[in-house]
Amino acid sequence: MIKKIEKEIFNIVFIFFFLFYTNTQNASELLIYADNISYDINENIIARGNAKIIYDNKIIISDLIIYSKLNDEVTLPTDFSLKDERNNYYYGTSGNFKNNFKSGIINDVKIQLEDGSRIVGSKIKRDGNIDVITKAVYSPCNSKIKIGNFLCPIWQLEGEKMLHDYDSLFLYQKHSKMRVMNLPVFYTPYLVTPSPLRKDRKSGFLTPSINLNFFDTKVSQSTSFPYYFNISTDKELTFTPTFNYGGGVDSSQRFNFDYNQLISGGEFSSYLTLDSTFENTNSDKWLKEGSLITKYKKNINEKYNFEFESALQTSKNYIQQTNPNDDLSYSSSLKSSATVSGYNLRKLDDKVTINVTSYQSNQNNEDNKTIPTILPYIKYNSGITNTDNYDINHYFETYNIFRDKPTSIHSKQQRKISYKLSTKKEFINYFTKINLKSEFYNQYFSVEDKQIDNKNVKSDYIRSFPIFSADFETPFKTKKSKFNLVYTPKLQFVISPGQSNSNKLSNEDSSVNTYNIENNSNLNRYSGSDKLDNSKRVNFSFQIENENIAAALWQSYEFTNNSNFHYSQGNENHLSDLIGELNLSKNKLKSDYGFRFDPHHNYIKTQNLGLNYENKFGFYKFSYLDQKSKTEDVITSDNETLNYRIDTKKINKYSKFSYFGLYDLKNEMNKESGISYSYFDECFGINIDFKRNSYMEDNLKPQDILTIMFSFKNVGSYRSTNLAVSEQDKQDIKWEDINIDNDLFN
Repeated sequence: MIKKIEKEIFNIVFIFFFLFYTNTQNASELLIYADNISYDINENIIARGNAKIIYDNKIIISDLIIYSKLNDEVTLPTDFSLKDERNNYYYGTSGNFKNNFKSGIINDVKIQLEDGSRIVGSKIKRDGNIDVITKAVYSPCNSKIKIGNFLCPIWQLEGEKMLHDYDSLFLYQKHSKMRVMNLPVFYTPYLVTPSPLRKDRKSGFLTPSINLNFFDTKVSQSTSFPYYFNISTDKELTFTPTFNYGGGVDSSQRFNFDYNQLISGGEFSSYLTLDSTFENTNSDKWLKEGSLITKYKKNINEKYNFEFESALQTSKNYIQQTNPNDDLSYSSSLKSSATVSGYNLRKLDDKVTINVTSYQSNQNNEDNKTIPTILPYIKYNSGITNTDNYDINHYFETYNIFRDKPTSIHSKQQRKISYKLSTKKEFINYFTKINLKSEFYNQYFSVEDKQIDNKNVKSDYIRSFPIFSADFETPFKTKKSKFNLVYTPKLQFVISPGQSNSNKLSNEDSSVNTYNIENNSNLNRYSGSDKLDNSKRVNFSFQIENENIAAALWQSYEFTNNSNFHYSQGNENHLSDLIGELNLSKNKLKSDYGFRFDPHHNYIKTQNLGLNYENKFGFYKFSYLDQKSKTEDVITSDNETLNYRIDTKKINKYSKFSYFGLYDLKNEMNKESGISYSYFDECFGINIDFKRNSYMEDNLKPQDILTIMFSFKNVGSYRSTNLAVSEQDKQDIKWEDINIDNDLFN
């Protein structure tokens, strides 16, 4: 044994010095290990038994290796494995390499790339940084399925020839076809895809998409061919032409331009959609419809930033039709605005906002001439200044709002200049925390064309408006309680002038004025300052809480009966609605309950119940909503619904289900229901969504929406309501497991 080791060490040392001194042109060292090393008459080195070559971060392992120093050639007559400098693994039945491994041939090759992707071929020819594989099969899939008597990946690409360019990091394929579960589903004479090793961006075609839609007996087809432009490291553009034919749509074409750019301290994006038609050949207007969505953000300096956003469309609901998943699709109006914001200007927490905004209606029954334009809106918050234990804050606000045509409640133009002084002093008296707060409003309004008594009136209006409050809060904890409950009763007195809000003013910023938990303790319960809260009231609240329980009750009593809050908003005959909520949590179970009780008519207006639960199988979410109203002595259910959603956790590490719905208990019908299935592994994904929307109107039928998406790693995604599968001859290429013993390469 000792002699064998000594012999091996001698052979290694001898070969190293022999190659080093006889081939000084090679910058890197070439090492040969083997159980037995010999030489033929041509001075070729023959290594047998556990033979290994190490050269320039490359490692070759085989039972027989022949090296010719004269031709700088490595011959591999038997099975071998190669690990290259990129951590890719090559396996072949025989092979040959020249020119420091920069050129060569591998027969019956199997390749495992660094990311786990695999390529199988009958032969590979290497020329520099380009591998040309004959009769190649490519797949990023490690998981396999059994088809017949052999295993194959979930999906694969087959090509008559495949070129892997390590410089451009692209895969080029001739006569390529895709197989899913060994069934041919797609063919193209030429295909270019990014290399699995690619980590940067490159211009080129993205995965096309084909959609089939059925309209009664007609079929419409849309085909998209996206092209990606890598303009620079900070700029990119995706151009997507889409062609529509037949069925329920006119033959037309749509062009999408998706531009994104990184800028110093910000970003810019623009999404342009243009529609044209093939049918209106006599029309002078080639472009039929369009929309433009733009966003721009930039940090001007450490204190100021600028933001611009715009959404424009040629006709109402166009964005909803062309981009149904965009948040803008659900908006009643489209906004275009430019905003400059400043933070920490003179002190830590002051803030200024300057904004100009215009709107475009997204509702068919609304006139764009009645939509307001704000030019400008300016707001300044001085931040809190503490003087003698008093917190003082200054607010300045001005706007100019105008519209082309006034409405019955809004003037044609309204300008406002408003100043608010806010103060707060907090101190503790015995066990009670006391807060004294005040707000002083000084405002000027200029109003043009406001309808008063069926006349358009122009007026100027000035008002001063103070509001004061005193808050008392006494938390305490019961002794010897196993629940460790903390009880906190609160009492708040609010005083303001009894003057009513003038009908000379348009309410532009205070449309929300419902009594609720959020505004219960606000001095001014309106969301803005066009209207001001004129009440004299006392607010009651009582809270109980610990780590698992949180419960609270709120109610307000007004001393006068001239409040701006009317019955439908929760305040009538001095006493407001009683609002309560209860939250419970224990481990992975959470529940919440809320209600609004009308003390004047003795019924619960609103109640909601929510339940969230998680276990090892999935997530469960249920919510119940009941809304009622009372006319004379009749209580009517306005809305009663049950919303539910169940999401399973991953099954077999890859799959999960979702089931959701909205059930109308009042009308005993499903308003919305759906089911979703998704499967995603290391190379393949499928997502199936089915959704049904039901309608009560006689002229509208229930709408079914089916979405199927296939995702293929390193290739792209395919989405369609119906997939056309063409039958082609099967190619039986076995894909055997590749077991890598990394210890051999160490």
